[in-house]
Amino acid sequence: MKLILLVLASLCFPLSAAEPLKLLFVGSSSMYWNDLPREVAKVVDGKIAGHVGRAVIPEAVGRSGSDIRVYLEPSFNRYEYGVKPEQTFLDKIAEEKPNIVAMMVVCRFIMGDESPKDGSPDHAAAVTRYCEAIRAAGGEPMFYEMGWGKTEREAEGRKRIFDLAVKNKIKLFAPCSTAWARVYDERPDLALQHPQDSSHPGDEGHFLNLACFYAALTGESPVGRLPRTFHVWPHGKYEPDKAILATFKPDAYQAKMAKWMFKHMAMNQTASLDEKTALYLESVAWEKWLSLRSQLHQ
Repeated sequence: MKLILLVLASLCFPLSAAEPLKLLFVGSSSMYWNDLPREVAKVVDGKIAGHVGRAVIPEAVGRSGSDIRVYLEPSFNRYEYGVKPEQTFLDKIAEEKPNIVAMMVVCRFIMGDESPKDGSPDHAAAVTRYCEAIRAAGGEPMFYEMGWGKTEREAEGRKRIFDLAVKNKIKLFAPCSTAWARVYDERPDLALQHPQDSSHPGDEGHFLNLACFYAALTGESPVGRLPRTFHVWPHGKYEPDKAILATFKPDAYQAKMAKWMFKHMAMNQTASLDEKTALYLESVAWEKWLSLRSQLHQ
């Protein structure tokens, strides 16, 4: 009888959809440029391994130009987006319990270009502390491997980031810097960074990053699966269109970001890749992720 009642109840009151998955990005400008967190959430929505069918809600926390280790500085309160008044990054993790936290782990920073001067942890130690906090709150840490340089110092930084991932038993690893290094070597004709902006991903670099995140989060090949026309920000210095900016209505993700970003967002600009280039970049992302996954498992 109980079984019959349960069946009838399920027919009358269908199970509600699974709760959305919170995907929190942490870092500075190469993390939020082109609305990367929102764009990643779009392409992996309902597809994240272990969470298939769940909607993905993106969010970001941090400040421009800073190593994420600074959040551990005594009395640090210079966040530009993502936290409530008086809330710290660690408070946010403990209180809001994001499911996945993608941390921007940077080749230059792990090599010591921004050494702490106040006794707070260095880049690697801070990332390890964050991994512990994320897991304590029930979430899963993720590495966003970042570094757009072409020097041996960048290569050593990637090695140190990989070793740090092994140390912290990282399962989710977006090999963006590693993928960029291969494209630099094989296809120097591709402009991963726009000629007018040497600090952030350009259109092709952004697409490559999306492919890396798709592979890492879904565990599936991105080849042929990403949109060939996609949202980007304008390049270089420009004057915002005041009329467009005045009527701009940010979406839920954009509304939480720093207001100065609205001039980029309001342009609603897109970029397109030809099929051959898109397939090549997706293949690089997939092959690099497969290689790193195998090494992490070992």
